[in-house]
Amino acid sequence: MADVQQAQGLSGIQSLLDQMGSYKQVLEKEQAVQQQARSEQAAEEKQASEELSALIEAAYLVAVADGRVSEAESRRLLERVGHVTGGRFSVAYLEESMRSAAKRVLGEGATARAEVIASVLTSDELRRAALLVASAVAWAEGGVGQREGLALQALARAFGIPIGEMQRLLGQAHR
Repeated sequence: MADVQQAQGLSGIQSLLDQMGSYKQVLEKEQAVQQQARSEQAAEEKQASEELSALIEAAYLVAVADGRVSEAESRRLLERVGHVTGGRFSVAYLEESMRSAAKRVLGEGATARAEVIASVLTSDELRRAALLVASAVAWAEGGVGQREGLALQALARAFGIPIGEMQRLLGQAHR
């Protein structure tokens, strides 16, 4: 009888151990799913940050096309990017992004940076938004100068956007 009770007790312990192992597997799966979700969210946030930086840099390329960035152009750039992003980013963050863009343009040149911007802004919607913001910056001092116009055309070509459509966006930004 003692042997039967001992066998039942061992069987119960084995069942408990099996359940604990199953529970551990469930926990590990849940942790893996949570880690995957965190990784995906981090990747999405990184992509959004890169796209925002590219949008700012596109507008900066137009602002600096004449060799300087005026206070009006800087203010318009920050205002328009803030509007496009729904005010989700602080002015300080946007200003830092603009300073980073300036360093990249200075280091690599406007043509090279336009190609990089195009490689980051892959959707037509983002490309048009970047051209619209850049166009608004071009109008910041009352009119679009030749150099700003050429910078807008270079962005449009890098984005694969026809010049006629770029001109429509330029007109839209003026309104």
